Amino acid sequence: MLENGPVAALERVSVRYGSVAALSDVTLEVARGEILGVVGESGAGKSTLLRLLDAAEHPSVGRVRIHGADPQRLRGREIRALRRRIGMVFQSFNLLANRTARQNVALPLVLQRTKDPALVAELLDYVGLADRAESYPAQLSGGQRQRVAIARALVTRPGLLLADEPTSALDTRATEDVLALLASTRRDFGTAVVLVTHELDSVAAIADRAAVLERGALRSAFPVARSAAAARPDSYVDHVHRVLGA
Repeated sequence: MLENGPVAALERVSVRYGSVAALSDVTLEVARGEILGVVGESGAGKSTLLRLLDAAEHPSVGRVRIHGADPQRLRGREIRALRRRIGMVFQSFNLLANRTARQNVALPLVLQRTKDPALVAELLDYVGLADRAESYPAQLSGGQRQRVAIARALVTRPGLLLADEPTSALDTRATEDVLALLASTRRDFGTAVVLVTHELDSVAAIADRAAVLERGALRSAFPVARSAAAARPDSYVDHVHRVLGA
């Protein structure tokens, strides 16, 4: 696999389901180490874009390259190796209810038939949950569950992290914690992050660029302007004052 160029790229990609066009002639790159926010209304094609970047779906027309490889040309061990270099964070956490936080983080390693307890412990500490390692998902808050999910996504050291509406089920403070963690993931590990969300404030807070999808077409891609409004407040009270102007 060639490692030059962007971590992922779509070249004039279209995806059709029968007569329905989920994506139409989309060309888009994800630079190494960048945070790209992808926004659009329901049905805009965001989920299809994620499946392409996760190597879970192939285009009807055009080409996708991830870590320099075309997933459509890979089979068996090669496609499994590529997918290990792609992390995924879901809106609904997707944690196993009968596994502890530690066991959930270790799951990708178990599926690879490897063990690395030190790495699992390191990542739980990284997301601020070292003291909850033996807690089950039902014993954790929504924000804590999402942080476990991020640790699990990072355990294979992916170069590309896909985050699908990771804050839509969280309250304000938990949202800020998760966004800060995604930003630190890029800083500390050099991981490129694709953040798919309906929440423009989340994109404003951490993204380098924004891509706007509408009815399957890429309408715009542009640098995100930083502003004081996007800065993480010191406390929940500060956030309330900033948003409500109290």
